[in-house]
Amino acid sequence: MKKEQIQTIIIGHKNPDTDSVSASCALAEFKRRMNVRNVTPCRCGMVGERTEYLFRKFNVPLPVLKSDVYPRVRDIMMEETFSVNENEALFFALAKLNNLLISRIPVVDRKKRYRGMLSLFSMLGSILHTGGEDSSGMTGRNVYSSLDLIVKVLEGEAVSLFDSGVEQQFSVYVAAMNVESFREHVPYNNPESLAIIVGDRTDIHLQAINLGTRLIIVTGAKKVDPLVLQVAKERNISIVKTPLDSATVVRRLKFSTPVRELMKNNVECFRPDDRLKDIKHLVMADSDDIFPVINRNGELCGCFNRTDFGRGGENCHLILVDHNEFEQSVEGVNDVNVIEVVDHHRFGMPPQNTPIKINCDIVGSTCTLIGEMFEMCRFSIPKNIAGIMQGGIISDTLLLRSPTSCERDRRMLEKLEKITGVKSEELMHEIFSIGSVIAKNEPEKLFLADSKNFTHLERFNFTISQVEEVSFDEFFNRETVLKEAAKDFAVKRNLDLFGLLVTNVEQENSILLASGRQEILDNLPFRKLGENLYDLPGVLSRKKQLLPQILRLLDSLA
Repeated sequence: MKKEQIQTIIIGHKNPDTDSVSASCALAEFKRRMNVRNVTPCRCGMVGERTEYLFRKFNVPLPVLKSDVYPRVRDIMMEETFSVNENEALFFALAKLNNLLISRIPVVDRKKRYRGMLSLFSMLGSILHTGGEDSSGMTGRNVYSSLDLIVKVLEGEAVSLFDSGVEQQFSVYVAAMNVESFREHVPYNNPESLAIIVGDRTDIHLQAINLGTRLIIVTGAKKVDPLVLQVAKERNISIVKTPLDSATVVRRLKFSTPVRELMKNNVECFRPDDRLKDIKHLVMADSDDIFPVINRNGELCGCFNRTDFGRGGENCHLILVDHNEFEQSVEGVNDVNVIEVVDHHRFGMPPQNTPIKINCDIVGSTCTLIGEMFEMCRFSIPKNIAGIMQGGIISDTLLLRSPTSCERDRRMLEKLEKITGVKSEELMHEIFSIGSVIAKNEPEKLFLADSKNFTHLERFNFTISQVEEVSFDEFFNRETVLKEAAKDFAVKRNLDLFGLLVTNVEQENSILLASGRQEILDNLPFRKLGENLYDLPGVLSRKKQLLPQILRLLDSLA
């Protein structure tokens, strides 16, 4: 069966901040209350120590780390795998192919390890091969098999059986003549390979035994004379009785060959984690339509059909929180279904093929919007979820000091305080007392901790990172190192502008360390404190206070 259950992934932006991570968990809880199944809160980057502290404090597991949502082979493969054993007779493999209405089937050994593929067309091509009377084709008399397989295929009864598991080449003859003609018709030089098909002809039975025949097949479920049976056992001659007639026996014998003799082992195999976009050219260039999926131990774990390829992203529904621009989203976002957005930033989402639910509003925190969703449906908010939501609002609004905050944030924060029993002022000091992010991180990690990437007018690429500190001391202690690292960061990522916004939550102002094109740096509308360093008094919000000024500058330069 193919995987049909839809997985709903709720995920924030790259380099997630506290609001983004808290919002994904809170919205997942809301969706479960709405009876949405298989919901998973995720994050597409590592979180900071302050976020980790908040989640530990309220005993909430961090969202699952997910680096991408590219559709993979496991998303389209059939897990309840159909297969045939390499030692099974072609007759039964053909029956499976017919019942399943497929053209080829995986071949495995007894331990379910993958061995190859059995194709209907290649199998029939070999069996129908006309290479003369002694060929193994349908018109020839040679059959490669074992007595065990022959008994099963002929629905037979082993009257006398010797070395039944040994596989060998059989030369098949039908004894539909008198004894004299039989002697002339059957060769004497290789009796150990002879398989004689005959009815209740005791004289032929005895003649075949005297010849040293390997196998006598008695058709029509006829009785075997006790004398014949006695002599056969004395001479190790195998006798099999079957209810089938001679014509049917001849046809079925051709399909008693073990599967491994006709399987192909040079078939393209794939792993469950293979990305569909990476293997598409291989699948589309192949003439076959069913492909095996094997794990690292070489075991068959599924199959997929070429026609399933377009379904790769159908079983993954993505809900974006705290962002809507795909440049800031998890890798592979374009290859799955985005069904909903909950955000409080500017709208820059590309057009979608199907309608989606949008909840974008002018508030200071995504957690505020999700709290209002709980209220609208009259759902209570669990204490632990309320705690991380409270931390999300505090972090994103700097305890309502940021100009992005509004009365709705204040009202929601008061409600969450009542649920958790924790004062927001105390929680803010706990969070920001975890330590200096600047002091504890290498420059590149610091720059990526809470960064947003932007493209403007399809011409300017820039990144703005933000870090909150209780003072500027740690920044000035590392100013020289950070300036050089910022230059390297901008060059390495081919940025027109990189800015590190350092916000002092106690003084409620910021400084900006910038690097990039000199033309942009020379025109930044801020008071310079030094080389590439600017004073931003009263600026707390990257989104509402800094970004608009940057965009206006780029517009003028364009």
